[in-house]
Amino acid sequence: MKKITIITMQLKTPGGIERFVSTIATMFAKNYNVEIIANYGKSSNPTTFKIPSNIKITYLTPNQPAEISLKNLITKFKWHKIPGEFKRRINIVKTRNRVFKKCLENLQTDIIITERSLYNSLVNRYYKGEAQKIATDHNFHQNNQKYISELINSLKTFDYLVVATEELKKFYENKIKPTKCLYIPNPIPNIPAKKSPLNTKNLISVGRLVPEKDFPLLINVMEKIHQKDPEIKLTIVGDGLERKNLEQLIKVKNLNSCIKITGFLPQSEIANYYYDSSLFVLTSKTEAFGLVLTEAMSYGLPCLALARASGARAQITPTTGVLVDSTNPTQIANEIINLLNNRSKLQKFQKNLNSQINHYSPQTIYQAWQKIIRK
Repeated sequence: MKKITIITMQLKTPGGIERFVSTIATMFAKNYNVEIIANYGKSSNPTTFKIPSNIKITYLTPNQPAEISLKNLITKFKWHKIPGEFKRRINIVKTRNRVFKKCLENLQTDIIITERSLYNSLVNRYYKGEAQKIATDHNFHQNNQKYISELINSLKTFDYLVVATEELKKFYENKIKPTKCLYIPNPIPNIPAKKSPLNTKNLISVGRLVPEKDFPLLINVMEKIHQKDPEIKLTIVGDGLERKNLEQLIKVKNLNSCIKITGFLPQSEIANYYYDSSLFVLTSKTEAFGLVLTEAMSYGLPCLALARASGARAQITPTTGVLVDSTNPTQIANEIINLLNNRSKLQKFQKNLNSQINHYSPQTIYQAWQKIIRK
């Protein structure tokens, strides 16, 4: 049986990359020997997303270093701490290089799959075997030339770069030769048979509570909605560094009666919120591929998202949901209110979703991967 090795940062954060890794590992484990190599973590700590027991997980470093912003040190006049911060960062890189060197020099596998350019570069540097190498990218570049250059330069020994949208494929395919660029969407773990009845005025949004998801905009949208229709409620499922700030914003705007932040929830509990909602809303600034969008669609929920997120542009069509070009809270609020008051339109969206969602099933995505995996 061939071996697939997936290299990732960690398996504890409830984010899109962690969900992608757990889903494809589970998908491959039926026909391959699968190992996940995680940069950070401990075997004593459970993974955020369920991973079958027949998948080996190797942790290289127990604890992920804390993120310390140089900008914050400067703005808070803590200049005396800057030399120590540079020394700390150098030690982090040295430790990472040492553990990956030991791991990759001794790695015996047939296929390597990575999830970011850092690990592509480490594979280039330390792995000397003959495995097929497949990189995946999970961010929209936002025309950030540093990010783009790092990714392209990290692919020099890789056979494929797999991206989750056609837009990203078109962007990279002529820039990375001889590496081949392929479009394969991210899979969802399963497609529920039960769908939302679409009979409430409830909204749901799911994601990490971080700046790029722009939940403050969604809260401002709810302020406008609440002024026009106090019956409409919003549930935000997720956790992160911005949670306290978001809760404070909700309190300041006196929206506690219509907005609830649940924190991170297991899938079984999130499902209950999907079934009790009629529309999924995404206000992300950027989204290479919104797994939360396909998850919501799998429960029969139409989606409204901002067109600035490339993943949303790829996933939402005029027959399955709404893309809003504006970031004006009043305009977004009006779109949401109009949709919730038009149940027949929501039902048409749901009917079209039921045929589209199979495109993201594990079976469909597995077949796409099988076409590129070396026989």
